[in-house]
This record gives sequence, structure tokens and C-alpha cells, in this order.
Amino acid sequence: MKNKRGDKVISIYWFVILLLVAGAMVYMVSVVYGGPYDVRKIEASLLTDKIADCMASGGRFVSAMPGKLNSDNLLQECHINFNNEEYSVWNNDQFYVEINVYFFGTKNPKIPTIKAGNFQLKDFCGQEGKTLSLCLDRSFYVLENQGNQAYEVNIISIVRKTEKNAV
Repeated sequence: MKNKRGDKVISIYWFVILLLVAGAMVYMVSVVYGGPYDVRKIEASLLTDKIADCMASGGRFVSAMPGKLNSDNLLQECHINFNNEEYSVWNNDQFYVEINVYFFGTKNPKIPTIKAGNFQLKDFCGQEGKTLSLCLDRSFYVLENQGNQAYEVNIISIVRKTEKNAV
């Protein structure tokens, strides 16, 4: 006859190991999926890219851009919609865009500043904090269609959405 005490001891260790592995898996899943994703930086980057593509193609202004763009028709001309999904206390004031076009090498504007969205969000740019709006400031250079005059286009994109993304 065999001694069966050794089998019982091994089964207890297997049970403990299974519990440890299961506990570790539950912990890892809760750490990864436990909080919301902060996608504001991606949203601001996409908004900036959309405006840049609307204004310039191949390093040159698109047709009569930026002459036909202004603060009133920016969203319509670039096919941008600032409406967002319904979420608790949000209104449609979660975005802001500001576009400046300067002559190359100077800060002399070619056209007046183009603004759209909630202008109050700009007050929080440059400040650090998880519950503040995310500001993205990007610049690129572009040539005029008819000549070789170069311009610097500066786009500031701001996304708020702090209640949902930055908890």
C-alpha cells in the first residue's frame, strides 16, 4: 500500500498556487482597465491635424486659404463639428481652436487671428493639473500658391473633457 499523505500535501500547494495566479490576474486586469483613458491629447492632435490639412496641402495653402477662413466659418470650411457626446454636465463648450498666420521670420500677422469654440479654456493653458484643459500648440510652415512667400501657421487646440477623461 502506498502512503497517500504526500498527494494531499501536493493538492494543497496546487490550490494555493491556483489562488495566487487567479488573484494576480484579477489585480492586473483591474489596474489596466480600472480607470478611464485620457484621450484628450489624441483629440487635440487630431483637431490640429484636421485644421492643418484643411489649410495646406503639399506645403502650400489650399486654393484661397487662408483668405477665405475667418472665425465665423472655420468650422464649416474645415468640416469640423464641436458637438460632443452627451455626458452629465457637458455643454458644447469642450473645445477651442486658435489659428495665427504670420509672415515668415516675424510675428506680423498675415490675417486676423481665427478663433472658434470656448475662448475661456485658453486661460488654463500653461498650467499643470490633471483636471485642467489640455492645450496643444503646434506650428508649421507653408508657402503661398502664387509666389514663394513663406508663412508660419500656429494652431492652438484645447480640449477640456476633464470630467470624463481626467478622473
